[in-house]
Amino acid sequence: MESKEIVELITKEIEINSFLNISEFLQQNNLKNIKIKDLIKEIEENYNSQLILDSKNTEVYSYELVYNFFKLKMFKSLETGDDIDLSFDDFKAFKSEDVIRVFGTIDSEFIDYLMDKI
Repeated sequence: MESKEIVELITKEIEINSFLNISEFLQQNNLKNIKIKDLIKEIEENYNSQLILDSKNTEVYSYELVYNFFKLKMFKSLETGDDIDLSFDDFKAFKSEDVIRVFGTIDSEFIDYLMDKI
C-alpha cells in the first residue's frame, strides 16, 4: 500500500476520532513494512490543511481540533487579559511552524471580522 493510500485511511479515521497514534493505527490495521517517515512526509506535503502532526511525529490530529483548541486558548487570554504563553506544554506538543500557522489563521480571521464590523 502506498503512503498516500495510508494517509487517506488516517484522514478517514481522524474524521471520526480527531486524533490517532500512528504506530497504533498501523498495528491495528495490520499495515506492515510501512515507513513512518514516508507517511510523515506525505502528511506534511499534501495534507497539512487537514492534519497536524505532533512535534515527535508520533500522533496525528485533525487541523480543526487544533485550530479550535488554539482559538479557545486565545479568546480565554483576551477575556482574562493574560498573555498567551507559547512555552506552555499544550503548545510544545506541536511543531512551532504549525503553531504559528494556526495562530496566524486565527489572527487573520479575527482582523477580518473586526474590519467587517467597522
